Amino acid sequence: MGDDGVGIHVLRGLKKKIPPRTDLEFKELGVGGIKLIEEILDYRTVFIIDSIESTTTLGKIKEFSPDQLKYTQYESAPHAVNFMTALELYQKLEPERIPEKIRIFVITIKPEFTFKENLTPTIQAAASRLTELLINEISRMPPLIS
Repeated sequence: MGDDGVGIHVLRGLKKKIPPRTDLEFKELGVGGIKLIEEILDYRTVFIIDSIESTTTLGKIKEFSPDQLKYTQYESAPHAVNFMTALELYQKLEPERIPEKIRIFVITIKPEFTFKENLTPTIQAAASRLTELLINEISRMPPLIS
């Protein structure tokens, strides 16, 4: 997994540091496209945390909205449906189930082809910064009223 698993490291850090709330759920996923969209249906706000390859600046935190990713539609399998295509499909078919807010956070990593558990020091530092940023964001979100 290595640096490519930075999203999971951030998620696990959030789970440790944020007190349980009935209106907050953490999901550790390794899916994309339609499966990812199906996992986020019926939520009000969704944060997606992932890595993105970069050959220049490592450990940079970036935030994207789905609209910003509209023209980066890419999928390695010829018949697979990527995130944006799946989102647009569900926006047409079941718009009431799409989250009001989808925020995508990424940390830039170097492409690697070795498997390891730990993050490199630069990416670990970025993961810690993103964890703190998200803790602040979540703490400012009003709880859902039941």
